[in-house]
Amino acid sequence: AQRYAWVDPPGPRPVVVHAARHCYDHAYGGAGNWSFNTAYAGLHGVDAFVTRLRSLVEAEAFIAAGIPLVVSAAFRPGEVPGLEYDTRGHLIVLVGFTSDGDPVLNDPYAPDDEAVRRIVDRERFELVWQRGSGGMAYVIRPAQVPLPAAPRQANW
Repeated sequence: AQRYAWVDPPGPRPVVVHAARHCYDHAYGGAGNWSFNTAYAGLHGVDAFVTRLRSLVEAEAFIAAGIPLVVSAAFRPGEVPGLEYDTRGHLIVLVGFTSDGDPVLNDPYAPDDEAVRRIVDRERFELVWQRGSGGMAYVIRPAQVPLPAAPRQANW
């Protein structure tokens, strides 16, 4: 609460303004620097890093370990049913998978809190995630939550 007192006007989510201000990269001219974002998360007592995952199979290992992932995807309306907007790069939280293997997402680009949770087609989402960012993922976890075992060709 005191940490966000400087935000004026306070608005409904001063924590977002606080995070954007502290992640701002003056050289880039925005708050989209992946390393800055994970460094900011680290200030709040969690272990955080950026990696590239080769597939949703690798992402499933994190979800099974209890670690949601922040992933970056780029898509146009119609490419991924349920994500009907245009973006050259957008961060979405991958929180799980359905019993059929489709990704369960928390998408901050939603008109209200009830519309944040989305289930999308696995193949279509994997395509726009891999094509858009090469499988970029933020791994943010409490230090006491162990990482899943790394694959043979380790990327975390």
